[in-house]
Amino acid sequence: MAQPTWRDVMFSIKTFGAAALALYVAFALELTQPTWAMLTVFVVSQPIAGMVVAKSLFRVIGTVVGATVALALVAAFAQSPSLFLTCLALWIGAGTFTSVLLRDAPAAYGAMLSGYTAAIIGVPAALAPETAFDYAVGRCLEIILGIGCATLVSQVVFPRTAGVALKTSVNTTTTAVADWMGDVLRGESQEDKVLADQRKMIADVIALDNLRIYAGFDTPSVRAAGDVVRHLQGNLLSLLSILVSINDRLELLRNRAPAKYEALLDILGRTAARLQQADRARIDPDLEAATEQLRQEALRRLPTFDDMVRDHETIPVRNVLLRMGDLLATWQRIIDLREALLSDRPVSLSEAAPSTARYRDVTFALVAGSISATAVLVTAAFWIASGWSQGSTAVIFSGVICSILGALDDPATSAANFLRMTLLSVIFAAIYMFAVFPAIDGFTSLIIALVPFYLPFGIVLGLPRIGLKVTPLGLNLIAFLGLTNTRSPPDLAGFANSSLALLGGIGIGILMFRLLRPLGVEWMVRRIRRGVLRDLERLAVSQAPVSRDRFASRMFDRINALFSRLDASQPDQRALMRSTLAALRVSFNIMLLKTARNHVARDVAVAIDRVLDGLGYHFGALRSGAGDSGPLHEIDDAVVLLLAQPSQQAADLLTSLIAISGTLYRHADLFGSARQSPVPAVLRQGFPA
Repeated sequence: MAQPTWRDVMFSIKTFGAAALALYVAFALELTQPTWAMLTVFVVSQPIAGMVVAKSLFRVIGTVVGATVALALVAAFAQSPSLFLTCLALWIGAGTFTSVLLRDAPAAYGAMLSGYTAAIIGVPAALAPETAFDYAVGRCLEIILGIGCATLVSQVVFPRTAGVALKTSVNTTTTAVADWMGDVLRGESQEDKVLADQRKMIADVIALDNLRIYAGFDTPSVRAAGDVVRHLQGNLLSLLSILVSINDRLELLRNRAPAKYEALLDILGRTAARLQQADRARIDPDLEAATEQLRQEALRRLPTFDDMVRDHETIPVRNVLLRMGDLLATWQRIIDLREALLSDRPVSLSEAAPSTARYRDVTFALVAGSISATAVLVTAAFWIASGWSQGSTAVIFSGVICSILGALDDPATSAANFLRMTLLSVIFAAIYMFAVFPAIDGFTSLIIALVPFYLPFGIVLGLPRIGLKVTPLGLNLIAFLGLTNTRSPPDLAGFANSSLALLGGIGIGILMFRLLRPLGVEWMVRRIRRGVLRDLERLAVSQAPVSRDRFASRMFDRINALFSRLDASQPDQRALMRSTLAALRVSFNIMLLKTARNHVARDVAVAIDRVLDGLGYHFGALRSGAGDSGPLHEIDDAVVLLLAQPSQQAADLLTSLIAISGTLYRHADLFGSARQSPVPAVLRQGFPA
């Protein structure tokens, strides 16, 4: 288990200090529920200042929207409890749906919060409509107070900005990418290590986008250079796709054409050295010139069309050399962008920043939203039928637990942990309320009493493996304590009843997850796999222009989501990881086919269109579960035509067709029996099978 660092200790001290400040101000202003101010501090506090600001902003938005909806529902349906609760359940479901659809963008937090805030404010307000407005305003003021204190402390006391974290991450990521490039080009990586490196590189590059968003809240220089960061991320994603392609072709050459592979070792080694030199150096015109010379050498060594026809083993050689030229040019651009970002200097951007895109799973979001709505309706029905005095608390927390955990692969397991932590918080709350608080006579002694619990709790929050697991313990303890300005004798019966209601609401959430979401990680893996095939299908059949950057960003997002759920030590899961990376290479070659077909004879263009239609139909059949469409003879027909019409465009098309054919053949676990050989029949003579 990771040991706490001084940053974890400082984060805990800052968070508790902000919570104490919020509690003091709430007491001084005589707000009705100071507990909400303290609770909000722990909810929004993050180690990085920009994260606090982003989360705080969307919490304010979510709280105001949720409070407004709550008041509207109370005004319209306070006299009709069934209709009120039905509309509330639908609103919570809509908030969960939107949150899961947006995923971990900061806006997703606001959407989720607007859903269950309507329950937190609306249910008590509906029970006393005459005080609804004052109740809603009070909750908003307490929450905004907590947000203000958390933001103030994070910005003033030893601030750690997202801008600094972003620059550090960029520097670390580019250095790691340079090392990986060297390993790939020199053939020094084993398969398991390659997959592990790929997983880390993809996750790190995609994570830069969140850091860029957070840095916009706390670092003006990064906010001003937002396009630089987006260009940098886009180029890094392009570089990763190029490396994946090179690694695949080098593996093919090592296994099936070792003489051709050995002939490339010299330029591969010099390219690896040049790339790593560029990573260690700052802007160096001489180094840039040497890099450009190496790129031109790679292009000069490209096999001609006649070479490819005469010796089919040169086809993957041509692919490697083309990608090496792209690799050198892209890496030089990355170094320029990195240095501009790190030194805060302007850089020439000749084109618009690449658009980042993420995949959206509408079906999964609908399932999550439906479960949240159903949980609230079931709990509400039990409340009305039983007449339970604390049933309103169960209704609220059934919606809260389903909203918070709805996006997880296995929410029932996480909800069970939430229940265990909440039960522990009940025990701690009972100790405080019945043993500690009776001896407290002022604010100072209250803070002293809370320190032994919340300082260690804040430190544990910073530990990645257990932080999320223990979060409900500290947050629910604050809720159970119910700190207010009015002091009254502890009520054991009332405490037990409200605790049972809260635990009951969580229990109903677990039941809904067990009944309505019995599928776990495997289900999500299958959905992502189908999503990859759907993207390929749409790409192949689409007549409209497709943005390479947006498509690659979405595909990498899917791959990252898949890799985070798979174990590279398991052979079947390792094969799926390789196959999804292969799908990325297929997509880029499809794009090359669609571009090059515009510059060839009509009969060749028609043949390429048939290949694209065949690929689209094949991917669609695999996605729908109808089985694959069998061998894609359209590829063989197109290759025959290309061999009869030599040209530069024909060479490009031939290279892409062979790359697609070989990839489909080697990754039959994803692509089915589309190809019976890595190369078309006309090329098999002299080419290793």
